[in-house]
Amino acid sequence: MLKKLALLAGLCACVGHAVAADLLPGRSAPQPAELALIRHQQTLELPADITTLMQRYNLPADSLSVYIRDLNADMPMVVHNDKVPRNPASVMKLLTTWTALKLLSPSYTWKTEAWTRGELKDGVLNGDLILKGYGDPFLTDEAFRQLLHDLQLKGLKAIRGNLLVDNSYFSIPHHDPGAFDNEPTRVYNAPPSALMFNFQANRFLFEADESKGVVNVTPFPQIPGLQLDNRMVLSKGECRKEHYQPDFKQEGAVMKVSGTYAAMCGKNFILRVMSTPEEHVFNAFRDIWHSLGGEFAGKLQSGQVGRADVLLHTHESRTLGEQIRFINKWSNNVMTRNLFLTLGAKVQGEPATLEKSRMAMADLLQQAGIDYTGMVVENGSGLSRVERITARQLGQLLETAWRDPYMPEFMASMPLLGEDGTLAKRFREEDLRGRSHMKTGTLNDASAIAGYMLTRTGKRLVVVLVQNGKGGHGVQDAILKWVFEQ
Repeated sequence: MLKKLALLAGLCACVGHAVAADLLPGRSAPQPAELALIRHQQTLELPADITTLMQRYNLPADSLSVYIRDLNADMPMVVHNDKVPRNPASVMKLLTTWTALKLLSPSYTWKTEAWTRGELKDGVLNGDLILKGYGDPFLTDEAFRQLLHDLQLKGLKAIRGNLLVDNSYFSIPHHDPGAFDNEPTRVYNAPPSALMFNFQANRFLFEADESKGVVNVTPFPQIPGLQLDNRMVLSKGECRKEHYQPDFKQEGAVMKVSGTYAAMCGKNFILRVMSTPEEHVFNAFRDIWHSLGGEFAGKLQSGQVGRADVLLHTHESRTLGEQIRFINKWSNNVMTRNLFLTLGAKVQGEPATLEKSRMAMADLLQQAGIDYTGMVVENGSGLSRVERITARQLGQLLETAWRDPYMPEFMASMPLLGEDGTLAKRFREEDLRGRSHMKTGTLNDASAIAGYMLTRTGKRLVVVLVQNGKGGHGVQDAILKWVFEQ
């Protein structure tokens, strides 16, 4: 019977027949002798040097899960606590992006529509303009500007009515951006929405004015009614990391910005979430539309496209194959959440819901023969306290993906060790550089890395390391070095 993925904490997960954990798609059932080997492999100890390092860092052995397998071998090389469900942090994005590739295909694109409500004549719309989103995760400033420019090319110059934002493609519960870690303005906490401009983030331009001894802070888009209380202090000397981490604190209609900024930092944009998705789109529309020479003095409204409304223009996004590179290489949470919701809408019909997406993912995993017993998927991004997956399940996913036609797109979406994304600085000066495509994940009490490694001797391995508790990066790096020499 069809099994559901485990839902949010406190909700009931359905149960059913579990797929054999060591059975890869296309492999016959293991024979008794092979099963004995598998059982023996389950009890293998970690390499002695890794165990010693864990002891040195006071890292309990039961806090770490390991699954390492040569893709040309019948059995794993090393397994350790590989069936223990753990929080994988952003490594969960591998599950979401692979599911998306399979259910949508790498060539899938999102559309964003512009509709008119009223008469459009001689460049003037005597009525409302409606923008309807379908979940594009990468409707950035450049793309949104192109959309509005295209509207003007099609003859729309002045809007005498309001801007109506149609977010009805997603049906999701209220999102409290501060619930995860009490940091509501940080971009990683941004809520998903069907019409999402620039990852929901305002850009604040920081620029030192040495002649006046101040730091100027300018937001884009402009936020009506928000008073900026600039308490930034101009510092001397070199530009340091803390200069890019000002404190934003909102009290009613006042946003206090404090911290230090060095003149040597030059001009830089720092991103923060300051508005609802609808307000953010409206503010961006107003500013960009005016900058393009258009006329608009209306207000924001929320609603849906009606039967009498007329479609004026459809903007098409970058392909899914392109977008998962941004998701996995830079671990973009809100892009992943939009992608996860898209799965449910495309497979089970709109509007998108989290439950539909979980069911779509469960169906695919079952068809692929991947065991998902005990797996917990909240939003698919890994920004969660309740998401759970085992190292073996992640290993099965990577093994299945390796034998899939979409493997090149999937593997290329992961950071390249020592080269780019979240792994750009890891092993940059060592022989491991450029030899692995891996996704990282980090929360306060969770650290993980998983992907594909090409060893020094030319073996292609699946490597999954998931550690829950304090510490972990040092041990993970030691294991990666050990694996590279196998």
